[in-house]
Amino acid sequence: MRADASSAAVLRGEGLTRRFRQGEEALTVFENLNLELKAGDRVALTGESGAGKSTLLYLLGLLDTPTSGRVWLSGVDTSTLDEPRRADARNQQIGFVWQMSTLLDGFTALENAMMPLLIRGVPQREARQAAREALEETGLGARLTHRPGELSGGEQQRAVLARALAARPKLLLADEPTGNLDEATGERIIELIERLHEERGLTTLYVTHNPGFSRRASRIIELRQGALIERPGAV
Repeated sequence: MRADASSAAVLRGEGLTRRFRQGEEALTVFENLNLELKAGDRVALTGESGAGKSTLLYLLGLLDTPTSGRVWLSGVDTSTLDEPRRADARNQQIGFVWQMSTLLDGFTALENAMMPLLIRGVPQREARQAAREALEETGLGARLTHRPGELSGGEQQRAVLARALAARPKLLLADEPTGNLDEATGERIIELIERLHEERGLTTLYVTHNPGFSRRASRIIELRQGALIERPGAV
């Protein structure tokens, strides 16, 4: 494990290539991609359906491994980590928000938000307090004991966001966080992500097909035909 210029970045993908086997053939999703996120960046990742945005997000979030290339997280070359240490890095440094609600049906909003902390081994009382605070920040202070089926779609995404942030990650990765919501509800979720990004000093990368949402990011990166194209976002 070595530190170099990558240590200046919260997240860095270096020479990332991902191929999948299809029978006897290999499908290349993208090849030799380079991407760097510095502390405080709020980046929108755009591109057509099937371009590989979710695949790239999985690699950057240490949920998958590249066919070749490396992912650096807080200056650490994660290719040197075994799976338990990769899992620890995900749990301690990265919060995830997905398009589909990933809340556990049999648990309350509070219990769902506590899960990452309990997995880390945080005492239950401390985990409960951190989860409560995160839910209050996302506007769900009055819905702590409600289960996912008792929450609206927008409330479920707020609970997912609270769960992602309860463990105080440095990095927030979101894959189409408004994709299943109507325009007005999606707008409120993006506004909430923007506010929490600033208040918590996060580095944020979110995938979106919505041009209005992408233009609000500080940087816009488009994945097109296997290459990354960057253009300025909001000033």
